[in-house]
Amino acid sequence: MSEQDPKLPSESGEAPEEPRESITYASPMKRIWAWVGVVYMLIITLLVTYLLATGEALSGIPGLMLVPALGGIAASTVYLWLAARKERRTPGRQALMLLIAAACVALIALNLIDGIPVLLAKLGG
Repeated sequence: MSEQDPKLPSESGEAPEEPRESITYASPMKRIWAWVGVVYMLIITLLVTYLLATGEALSGIPGLMLVPALGGIAASTVYLWLAARKERRTPGRQALMLLIAAACVALIALNLIDGIPVLLAKLGG
């Protein structure tokens, strides 16, 4: 039998398989910030919906608007620390990464403690 051209359909009627390009997935850093973007999209959608439903904007919640960004910074810091090779994990770098992540977590807690009561008071809870 002679070999068949790979671009032509085979005798059994199946379409020829073309070589596929390899799939390149997003890096974990891009995924972290994509999720931060999704959270902001949901928050803004809810704020606009509240504005349209009641006729007044929610005020006093800028601290709550910082929480997703601070979470993204903390997650990015943890990812960078875990992804670093052992040679690059100097004690100073480890301390700095820990300090940044701890500061972000502390600021998230402070903003939630400050913002949630204001949000509940505005929503009538």
